[in-house]
Amino acid sequence: MAVLFRAAYRLAGNRSDAEDLVQDTFARACERLDEIAGCERPDQWLLRVLYHRFIDTARRRRRSPVGALDDSAESAALASQDPGPEQLAERAESEVAFHRAWLRLETDQRALLSLRAEGYGMAEIEAITGIGREVLGARLHRARRSLRRHLEEDAIRDAPAAIIGSQR
Repeated sequence: MAVLFRAAYRLAGNRSDAEDLVQDTFARACERLDEIAGCERPDQWLLRVLYHRFIDTARRRRRSPVGALDDSAESAALASQDPGPEQLAERAESEVAFHRAWLRLETDQRALLSLRAEGYGMAEIEAITGIGREVLGARLHRARRSLRRHLEEDAIRDAPAAIIGSQR
């Protein structure tokens, strides 16, 4: 199910964790096939399980004394071959900056923004997460604002290096 993998990838931020998350979701689903059979929207049911598995795993990792390695090298994907080297470099820098800002978000914020980016409406996200609509709207707003702030902070921090590099 491509939708499930895309959502997992957006949540986890790297391919291997996304694959593990999807596998864990399907393992949970196999345990409850009778529950899925009675669902009107099994895709929402699976996304709800995926969301909750991601949040649980993130909380467990936060409490763990061992930290995870940053997988940002995997996030810098090559663009199409049409643009020139300068555009490719700029695009790669933008993707790395976005990925870095994305990983600085709280796990709950990444989860909500991922579901929204997947095209789910507020009612669907409310059904998946179990968060009330007003609280959900506020959390999405804070998540977008945090992402923008992280992107702006990175741009300001990286600006002096870019200016110095262009003067050489």
